Amino acid sequence: WPRAGGASALMPFEISASNDAAVARLKQRLSGFETEEGRRKGLAFQPGAGDVFVCTTPKAGTTLMQQVCHQLRTGGDDSFDEISAEGVAPFIELAADCGIALDAQQPAAPRLFKSHCWEPHCPKGARYIIVVRNPHACAVSFYSFFEGWFFEPGEVALEPFVRDFVLARGVPETEMQNPSYWHHLTSWWPRRADSDTLFVCYEDLVKDREAQIRRVAEFLLLPNTAPADLERCVNAALERSSLEWMQAHPTKFDEHISKRARNAACSLAPDAGAGGGKVRAADAPRPVLSEELKRELDARWTDVVAPVTGCATYEDLRAAIAALR
Repeated sequence: WPRAGGASALMPFEISASNDAAVARLKQRLSGFETEEGRRKGLAFQPGAGDVFVCTTPKAGTTLMQQVCHQLRTGGDDSFDEISAEGVAPFIELAADCGIALDAQQPAAPRLFKSHCWEPHCPKGARYIIVVRNPHACAVSFYSFFEGWFFEPGEVALEPFVRDFVLARGVPETEMQNPSYWHHLTSWWPRRADSDTLFVCYEDLVKDREAQIRRVAEFLLLPNTAPADLERCVNAALERSSLEWMQAHPTKFDEHISKRARNAACSLAPDAGAGGGKVRAADAPRPVLSEELKRELDARWTDVVAPVTGCATYEDLRAAIAALR
């Protein structure tokens, strides 16, 4: 990408060596995405008892769940600029760096927030929706999310990206580090039966949206509303969390606020990533993981997730979550 002027405040713990030159360039760009001051402000946020956090590892269905929750609580609001905007469902780790006030008024209760924190770093005292997704799909989607924004198509290969941004992550040593997919999941797993925590599988949300939306509505305490109002909210969430509706309103889910706020700090052109959204067609072409990468991803599951959850595979985990209902 062409470089924009201005120095960036680098995240010291995001700069690490890579044997791949293209990945090393990508890491250098990403090192300016968050500042340490901004991230710490977000992690120090004090939520209210009724607030709801959508907590996921990257690319596990965060945006879809933000939209489901927002539509349920408002009964069909479409006036918002972007789903992570101030006063909608802001991303706590990045809010300060985007000039977003986490305490800004939101249109309806409960207040919503997004986070990729693992449980030890997430602000305490709220309620939490944990969305999980097949790790193979998360890895591919994570790569596609950056392509066309932080790197040009073809600039970074899938295999070194997955090795450096997925497989190389582990247990965070400080608040400045993100957990691996597997450690994020296992950090929240002990809370799976708690009344303030709801586990949702992305695949089940896509396969049977109405059933999962009703689970979320119950968790948001919407059944306390009049039956007619509850049905109106559920129907609004069904319509407006559909792939068709979200694709028809791409700028509401395209990260344009963070792109405008942080591209310069990442030495990206002001319009880098413009027009690229998170909502992709079900039949859109996607990169394919090699069999070797799949085995390595599965091995991390065996090493990290299986001993904590008792689930040998992701499909076993889906069954265990279904049994919680």
